[in-house]
Amino acid sequence: MHFPAWRWADLKRPLPLLAAITGLAVSAPVSVTVSCNVHEIGHVLVGVPLGWRVERINWCLLSEGSVEYSHIGTSPGNLEGYAGGIIAAAFLVTVYFLLFAAHQRPLLGPGWWAAGLGVVLWVGPQIVFGITEGAVGPERSYVDFIDNNPAVYAPLIVGSAVAGAVAHAWLWRVLFTPRPG
Repeated sequence: MHFPAWRWADLKRPLPLLAAITGLAVSAPVSVTVSCNVHEIGHVLVGVPLGWRVERINWCLLSEGSVEYSHIGTSPGNLEGYAGGIIAAAFLVTVYFLLFAAHQRPLLGPGWWAAGLGVVLWVGPQIVFGITEGAVGPERSYVDFIDNNPAVYAPLIVGSAVAGAVAHAWLWRVLFTPRPG
């Protein structure tokens, strides 16, 4: 087991703090954009075998993505709706483990730790989006549903992101911190 090459107190110095801010500032927007596109691809991967005909995929760049269908096929339990968020969350977890956890990079410095945080932050919200989209069904917009229920969804989305951050902090600062004695 390796132990951190840095401590929380290091963030009081400008360079480690800048490294942490940069790691988060780069990885968070990249993670949300890539996971949004994987979310849309997840709909297609599950929808096409169920008889859905894809007319167009609107990629996530500066706005939300979507998939336009010319025909909506069968949807047992609206599996196509659930698939986007669940596949995107699984993708983020895989990236997190392959790029960060498997090599214990967050132990190397605050920049790596913050970059891992930027990836894992979006796992919970993608799960919330996937469950909501599946529950709402293809006839309605899950984004409108979330917008019309902010008292329910704001805490769910923020809480799920915070849960990812807490899990990340626990894994790298509690599990790998040497204990006295």
